[in-house]
Order: sequence, then C-alpha cells, then structure tokens
Amino acid sequence: MHTPDEPTIDTLARADTGYRARSLCLVDRQPADITVTVEGDGGFRATVRVFDQMSLSWRPVLRADHLDYPRLPADPDLPSTLDQVRALVRELHATAVWITRTARHNGSRW
Repeated sequence: MHTPDEPTIDTLARADTGYRARSLCLVDRQPADITVTVEGDGGFRATVRVFDQMSLSWRPVLRADHLDYPRLPADPDLPSTLDQVRALVRELHATAVWITRTARHNGSRW
C-alpha cells in the first residue's frame, strides 16, 4: 500500500453528534493519521499522530480544536463543508510537518 504524501479527504463520515474526517498520509516521511471530529455546533477536535517505528506505536504530534482554528460547518451535507474540512486538514498537515522537522533539526535538549 502506498501512503500519499498529502492528506486526502473524499468523504465525511456521520457520527452520533456530528461527523468525522480521517486521512492517512506522510508527515516528514513518516506515516501519519489525521482525524477531525466535528460536533453539532461546529466545534471540533483534531489530532495528528505519527507512527513511531522504534516503539511501533502512534505518537501525537498536534492537537487542535475550534479555539485554535475557526469552527467548521455543522452540516456535512453542504457542498462547502467538505472544502472547508479539506482546507483545515491541509493546514494541520503543514503544521505537523513544521513541528516534526523543527524537532528533528533541533535535536534533544537534554
């Protein structure tokens, strides 16, 4: 299976109180999982996790919510909702790439 470099969101999955978007991609050449869960009022939680090949586990790189970024549309059926979720996921991906590259270049501080 080939993991794409950039996140791709094709559909929004309905959840009990809203909807969810998820994408597997690469963050700084490492497998990553980006998940955005949107509640009925447009508030959301987002996480970017990168697979740590040394411990064979997923490690959080970034957590964000509607206090960090603008709220998303509450209705997953609106045509513009998918575009707005895609834009947020692209921004989360770019931030995660910056975080991991900065951490790698700065190295351990202890």
